[in-house]
Amino acid sequence: NLAYEIAMQIREAQVFSLGVRGSNGTFDSRYGVYFNTSNSNTFSSFIDADTGSGYNNICDDCVACPGGGECKKIITLPRNMKVHSVNSGGVDINPVSISFNRPGPEAYIKKTGDDTERLSVDIVVRSPDSQYKKIVVRQNGYISVEDYDE
Repeated sequence: NLAYEIAMQIREAQVFSLGVRGSNGTFDSRYGVYFNTSNSNTFSSFIDADTGSGYNNICDDCVACPGGGECKKIITLPRNMKVHSVNSGGVDINPVSISFNRPGPEAYIKKTGDDTERLSVDIVVRSPDSQYKKIVVRQNGYISVEDYDE
C-alpha cells in the first residue's frame, strides 16, 4: 500500500501542475516531490519557486524553511517503512526531485546539484520484513508501481 500512496503523492504533484493550482499569485508553478535516502522515513512535496531547478530549498521542517521555502509538506512513512534507494538506469541519483510543469504531464527528474534531466527514476521502498516495491516515474509522465527483488 505504501508504494501506491507514494505514487499518489507524485500523481498529486502532477495534477496540481496541470490543474493550474496557483502559488504566490502566479499560476505556472512546478509542483513536485523530493526523496533523499539519508532521511529514508520521509519525503517532501514542494513548489519549485524558481521554476526549473528542482527542490533546492531543503528543510527538515517545512515551517522552519527560510522565507517559507519551497517545502509544502513532509510526509512521514508509517511503521518503519523506508525509501531504500533512488536510481535511474541502475545509477544512484539520490537525492532526487521530480517536478511537473504545465501544460504537459512530463516529469522533470533531477538529482540535487546536477542539472541533467533523467529519462526515468526508480524509487524503491522497503517494509520492515524486507519486502520491496518500486515506484517508476518516466519523463513522459508515466507513473507506476512494480514488484522489486533485492
